[in-house]
Amino acid sequence: MSEYSLISGAYATVTPAGAFHAATGATDDPGQNLLNALLNMTQTPLMVESELQRLCPQENAAGALELLFRAQEIGWVCGKSESRKAPDLNMERDVPKLLGQLSGEGRALLADAQGFHLANEGFAHEVAEELSVLAADVVTIQQRHRPLVRNNLRINATGWAAVDAAGFGQLGFWPLQISMQTFVLVVAGEPSFNQESFTDLIWWLARRYS
Repeated sequence: MSEYSLISGAYATVTPAGAFHAATGATDDPGQNLLNALLNMTQTPLMVESELQRLCPQENAAGALELLFRAQEIGWVCGKSESRKAPDLNMERDVPKLLGQLSGEGRALLADAQGFHLANEGFAHEVAEELSVLAADVVTIQQRHRPLVRNNLRINATGWAAVDAAGFGQLGFWPLQISMQTFVLVVAGEPSFNQESFTDLIWWLARRYS
């Protein structure tokens, strides 16, 4: 018998930290698999044993409970008293506003790995086009040097940045892996990812492109 039990009436909700891990973590991480399963749902599910087992098909009942507990303990998942529907966003109308909330300067864009900019808030059109090309180069650099950064240097960092003389990032690039698609979130100034808007972006991307 498992030492863990589900809280009655709790809806499993991915936190901003969980959304970040889902889009940037290792692909063989069981916690990431749970997060991706949640992010592919149309709404946050009521956590009962049958639903949890469906979300964690590789685990037995006790293992699934422990996995959910660890995800909650780390801060990737939390329980809410009400269910929440997946965001239904329009790329041209809604996503730019959401992106602006993720930047301390109100300037951010979303590009794909081929260098095409998909949505932009705050950057001039010509700048957005050039930044998207640069973002594609960052993806190539990250993929080429990931073993050095993560394995040899043991630096668990997923973003790349242009920094000033004091070492503060002025422009950050975060490659996001959504199923088989790679995107890059480009943010000017201080990023502000610890909010619902970031979760909504990853949730929407996961459902749109998975």
